[in-house]
This record gives sequence, C-alpha cells and structure tokens, in this order.
Amino acid sequence: MNNKQIIGFDADDTLWENEVFFHQAQMKFIELHPHIKDPEEVIFQIEKENIKFYGYGIKGFILSLLEASVRFSNNQTNFQNIDKIIKTGKDMLAQTIQLLPEVEETLRHLSEHYMLIMITKGDLLDQQRKVEKSGLLKYFSSIEIVSEKDEQTYLEILQKNNISPKDFLMVGNSLKSDVLPVRNIGGTGIYIPHKLTWKHEEVDRTFNLERVVELKTISALKVWLKDQI
Repeated sequence: MNNKQIIGFDADDTLWENEVFFHQAQMKFIELHPHIKDPEEVIFQIEKENIKFYGYGIKGFILSLLEASVRFSNNQTNFQNIDKIIKTGKDMLAQTIQLLPEVEETLRHLSEHYMLIMITKGDLLDQQRKVEKSGLLKYFSSIEIVSEKDEQTYLEILQKNNISPKDFLMVGNSLKSDVLPVRNIGGTGIYIPHKLTWKHEEVDRTFNLERVVELKTISALKVWLKDQI
C-alpha cells in the first residue's frame, strides 16, 4: 500500500455539482435587476463583506442577494423581486444532488485501499443534507464540516484523527481552500479543476508547485496513486 494512506476529499464541485446552481441563481438576480451596473462584481463584493457574518453557503448567498436588491433599489424595494430571491434560495436548498462523473466508482475503489475523510465547508445543515442525499457516506471514515479551510483547520482535523501531515493527501477543486493550506502544513494537495470556480476561491498561479498535483478528472487519481507505489 502507498505510504499516503489517508485521503481527504472536498465535497462541493469535487464530488457533486454546486457552483453551477449559484451561477444560475445569480443570472436570475441579474435578470430581475437590469438597472444594476456590473451586477456580478456588486454581488461578489457584498458576499465577501458578509462572509464574516454568515460564513459560506446558500443562506449567506441569498441574504447577500437580498441586501444587493435592497441597497440598489433607490429606496423603492420591489417586493416581487424579494419574493423571487427567497424562492430561488429555497429551490437551491432543495436541489437534487448531482454527482460528478466517475465519483462513486472512484470512491468505491479507493475506500478499499485507503482511509477516506470528507472535509467540506459551509452551512452545517445544508452540508449535512447534501452528504446524506449523496449516497457517498459509506465510503468515508469521517465527515468534517468546517467553517473555514485553512492551515489550522487541517492541523486540527489531522491531530484529531492521529494523522501526520506527510501521510495526508487532500483532493479538491479549490487551490485556495483544498490544496495550498495542505501543502503548507506538509501534506500533498491534489487539484482537480471544475468548470466553474467562485471568484473568492481564485488564487495567483505563480506559487511554488512543490507538493501540488493537478489531475484532469477524479478517476485519474487511481492511476496517479498506483504510480506512486
């Protein structure tokens, strides 16, 4: 067995679709507010301001859309728009889980050879719902739902599970949250890009690529691991 026996997996946009639903909701908001100049930047800036209050996830996103709608309504709030934004949020929270290609097959195979941990950030209730509805729980030895993914968070998770950073791989679609913090504590980050990435998760690609691996698909992880033996 490879000496990297512990593999962590991000969830949103690594195991199942997520950002696409935020993108669709944002497009609906823009259609309702044609008067807002550069609406994508407006939404992003309000979201960024609100992370410290709401954290990550659908609820914080919808509250930010409501704030944007009110803030740019010139004191003439359109209650029909408010109602539509709230409905959009409820639709997002009720969204069927859509696994990404080859995810379950890959997890089934890897769980027979490695200890797998899911590490996901966001709203506790919503993330718990997605984990349960995904049907993937059986492949993981533990599920960690955290408010932020930084070096300290990963160190605490590894310490709790008695794992050395050098024996830890973290797989995810975000360089900022899934890859670089793990690389910085001595683990290995496996970056699998998704077609959509939230602007808040973007980073400057000029960083040191040591202990960072980029794969095109999650199924390629099986081949890469086999090559490390």
